[in-house]
Amino acid sequence: MLVKTKGILLHHLRYTDNSIIAHFYTRDFGKVSMVVKGISSKKGTNRNIYFQPLYMFNLEFYQRETRELQKLRELSLAYTPSELPVNIYKSTVALFISEVLYSVIREEEVNHRLYDFLESAVVSLDSTQSGISGFHIWFLIRFADFTGIGPSPTNRQKSFFDLESGIFTDEMPIHNNFLNQDLSDILNRFLISGPEGISQIQLLPSERIMLLEKLVMYYSLHFPGLRKIKSLEVLNDVFRH
Repeated sequence: MLVKTKGILLHHLRYTDNSIIAHFYTRDFGKVSMVVKGISSKKGTNRNIYFQPLYMFNLEFYQRETRELQKLRELSLAYTPSELPVNIYKSTVALFISEVLYSVIREEEVNHRLYDFLESAVVSLDSTQSGISGFHIWFLIRFADFTGIGPSPTNRQKSFFDLESGIFTDEMPIHNNFLNQDLSDILNRFLISGPEGISQIQLLPSERIMLLEKLVMYYSLHFPGLRKIKSLEVLNDVFRH
């Protein structure tokens, strides 16, 4: 059946000299994998430059539920980013976010609210002029809500966030998987902030690195078998100062 939808590129890998396997999160069919042919040609056309993390496409493909790789008929850019290709900070954040999405989102998930959130987040990342160093933290916290592990904000003062239970608590947990009071307060501020308020949350480089690593741990605790996020180290290096 020939279908049309929009999709966000999560991951791709070389298949042949002139094709790739691309993994998209689509608005109407969840996570879809397909072979994209004609990546380069003798005429000098290089479509590979469009296959960057979080790029958004209009997709037309033949869908068959029993087929692991769908057959692509046509695709075009649904949104042309201006900053993601040239801003090292934004492109690194996009790489990290796409790797998290590829690792966490399951094949069968179809969620229009999630897709719309991701599309809005990509546009915000591309267009924002401030708060870039905290965008990935805000994203992880917001995305957690769509996965069923999202924490709720708290009115408690000087609380601890328990990574295992996913709640704020007045008492220090007896295990080591928790945020201290300072990081818990920062987490709570991100929970109540939209993307436009990220720049108002001031973080020391050490706090940003620690909170990010704890949030990745949070995902790992609640999604057993989650693959290692390879871009985490690169992201920390880029935002170390």
